[in-house]
Amino acid sequence: MVNIIIYTTEEKLNHKKGLKKGEEDYTHFFWELPSLPKKLGDSERIYFATKGFIKGYFIIEDLEDYHGCKIEWNPKTWKDIKPIPTKSFQGFKYADKVEGLE
Repeated sequence: MVNIIIYTTEEKLNHKKGLKKGEEDYTHFFWELPSLPKKLGDSERIYFATKGFIKGYFIIEDLEDYHGCKIEWNPKTWKDIKPIPTKSFQGFKYADKVEGLE
């Protein structure tokens, strides 16, 4: 199994962490991708990067593979990490390709 990284805006990351007003009590958030990343499973990590750095991760609780992929997590599983520089990208990339994450 592997972990993935998503690059997004700071505002969207704060939303996914449940930090926006009125969303602090949400129990789950999700991210949709066009297809299920190969080898990705429950209990893996979904890292998030913004402003040129990988900032932390959530523990994946559920994956739905339908006409695309829905990755779900509880925002309380967020873990900050020492920021790791990364260039912006679209879609996702595998975390095992990034030195310092695996």
